[in-house]
Amino acid sequence: MIQLIQTLVLIRLRKFLPPMDKLTLILFLCGYLLFFFCLNKKFNVLRNYSLLFSLDIFFYHVNRKDIELLKLNKKWKLVLYGEYFVYSFPYLVLFFMNKEYLFIIIYLFLIAAYIIAVPEFYGKTIKYPFKLFDPFWNICWRKNKLILFLPLTIFLVVVGDLYNNENLIIASFFVASFLSALPSFQREAYENIKMSYYSGKGYLNKQFKTAITNSLITTVPLIIALMVFQKWEFLCFIPLIFAIPILNIIFKYSYFNNQFLHQIMLAVFLVMLPLGISVVIIPFLYLKSVKTIKAIQNVSN
Repeated sequence: MIQLIQTLVLIRLRKFLPPMDKLTLILFLCGYLLFFFCLNKKFNVLRNYSLLFSLDIFFYHVNRKDIELLKLNKKWKLVLYGEYFVYSFPYLVLFFMNKEYLFIIIYLFLIAAYIIAVPEFYGKTIKYPFKLFDPFWNICWRKNKLILFLPLTIFLVVVGDLYNNENLIIASFFVASFLSALPSFQREAYENIKMSYYSGKGYLNKQFKTAITNSLITTVPLIIALMVFQKWEFLCFIPLIFAIPILNIIFKYSYFNNQFLHQIMLAVFLVMLPLGISVVIIPFLYLKSVKTIKAIQNVSN
């Protein structure tokens, strides 16, 4: 049993844990036990959101690349269910310790639903209505199957209204904004910038317009959900969803040659945002982005 758990953990976390390193595995399991202890201490606070733990399995399942290979086994669904049961065992124990037996049944049902429903999306091409000036909107959403995560924004609004928790509704804004910002983490080739009809400031502004239009498309379900539940006051904050995608584009071209620095500086910017200092540097980063684009285009000239 211990060997099975070790194998499954190493398979799932192979990108983060070195192979055959027992010390790292032990440290990870100790950290996991500490996380479990904290969850148990705060379960009364997290109880209404505890079924969201199943999203851990959902996200992992959606991004698996071996589903078609597993289908060669007639009992592939049972194999997956057993694997996910092992991954979910700490959560099930948490429910059992707090006498939430109904949650155990619902959680196990959700795992089965993910296994049955999600593979139907594999191999299907989804036509997105995105503007193609930035092709990474289509590429990123198709590659990462982001459309499966889009209902999460509606789910947060529904639960927020059910439990009268405005923080969950605010969280739906962050989810929508994050999904809209993901395409701009990708980088087009230098040739695409050089051959563009737009130059410098025009190219950057065209990226802004494309991001706003495409973000609006992904935000429509959230807007509809807010209208259905009559959360009219939150509709005024919809424009804030476009802020992170636009900021990410500015940082992208400010640090176009270093993607890692782009991500670090964006993270620092967001952390410092409550202090108000970050806002001052936006005009300077905008000018830096324009200069970067011009420099790339002038090389070809």
